[in-house]
Amino acid sequence: MGLNAALNSGRTSLQTNQKAIEITGLNIANVNTEGYSRQSPNLTPYPALSFGDFFIGTGVTVGSVERSHDVFLDGQIKDKSSELGLESSMVNTLAELERSIGIGDGSLSDKFDQFFDSWRQLTTNPGGEVERQMVLQRGELIGNAFVNVYNETQQVRKNINNTITSKIDGVNLHLDEIGQLNNRISALEMSGQDANSDRDRRDMLLKNLSTSIGARSFETSNGTVSVQLANGMPLVEGDKATHIQGVVSGVDINLELDFGTTNIPLDRTALGGEFRGLYDVRDVMIPDVVNRLDQLAYTFADEVNTLHSAGTGLDGVSGRDFFVQPAAVAGAASSLTMNISATSEVAAGNSNAPGDNTNALTVLQLEQQQTLGNDTFVSYYGKIASVVGVEAARNRQAKQGFEDSLIQLKNLRDGIDGVSLEDEMINLMQYQKGFEASAKFLSTVDEMMGTLLSLKR
Repeated sequence: MGLNAALNSGRTSLQTNQKAIEITGLNIANVNTEGYSRQSPNLTPYPALSFGDFFIGTGVTVGSVERSHDVFLDGQIKDKSSELGLESSMVNTLAELERSIGIGDGSLSDKFDQFFDSWRQLTTNPGGEVERQMVLQRGELIGNAFVNVYNETQQVRKNINNTITSKIDGVNLHLDEIGQLNNRISALEMSGQDANSDRDRRDMLLKNLSTSIGARSFETSNGTVSVQLANGMPLVEGDKATHIQGVVSGVDINLELDFGTTNIPLDRTALGGEFRGLYDVRDVMIPDVVNRLDQLAYTFADEVNTLHSAGTGLDGVSGRDFFVQPAAVAGAASSLTMNISATSEVAAGNSNAPGDNTNALTVLQLEQQQTLGNDTFVSYYGKIASVVGVEAARNRQAKQGFEDSLIQLKNLRDGIDGVSLEDEMINLMQYQKGFEASAKFLSTVDEMMGTLLSLKR
């Protein structure tokens, strides 16, 4: 009986050390696997049995395989991933917008300078054909510049809509997979098995959802996770996933939660991560820029038209608008066009005398007049450009800050939950020695049994 118990102890020790070596090998194999959490065997002795006046152990087993997981760090990583996703999604769109609303050669600001410079030249030779042609040309160029800037902002808007559309399917696939993992993890753990790899995969998907849509999650008592939007709308409950779908609304793509019988629209406050960043640029930043451009275009056209119509062309006709007068502030930037086309229609003076430059001098004074509050046309446009530039700079700085924070959190997580090759090599040597000792123990017991049998013979 004693030797049988010894054999059983040796057998379980061999099996347990072999299992521990396999777990260590799995850790080493996944040292570079993103999101992998270190696994450790929990060794548990078998209950001791009574042998006369003594209780003798009957071996050891791997009671469970523990997955290293710091809940606090995991939550911090998801929060920072959401914030980084928001700022990262804005980088390219703000860069495009900053390029469109620039200051320098070829910009709208440059076109203002060229426009008033043509009037300055006209004051020196009000009857000159070349000078009058230059005024018409520069007027057309500044109108085209307004239209081009507006069109570029709408192209940025279109690109954002395309980006939103391209991300929807990926989000829905993640939601479906989390539902499937919830079902599998719950079933495995209820049966007493470990679902460590599935939990690692689920955590990776949850982090991705935090990055893309700002999803929040919490674990229930049965091992499943519930996933919600920032406003509490459910995305995953148990194994059931609620899909997000894109709906065309005018020129934009908006998001809705598809509950089968009904759809609930999602505004930007319900979202986080990349989707929130894209919505912020599309629905807040771009409309604000366009509104300012419209105000600038309307005021510019109105002021120039007012002064130009007070003058007289070489053909003796007065009361002509220089630009087609915008009907309203809204849409002014997208439709600014010339109203006159002939050099004789340029009203350089208050009469049709070739040397009369009085009206040209009056129009030229608009260059320095504060027609938009305390701003000239150029300084007002500069403020539009500065708003975009400041936001783009803030965005780049914030993105870098969140990247640095996330790197620190990931390094901290790797130190706690990740795989250390040095530690695993120590564990490997430890379990290897245990395996060799168990084999030597069994060999010794076998020799003892051989001796006993030989004595009997």
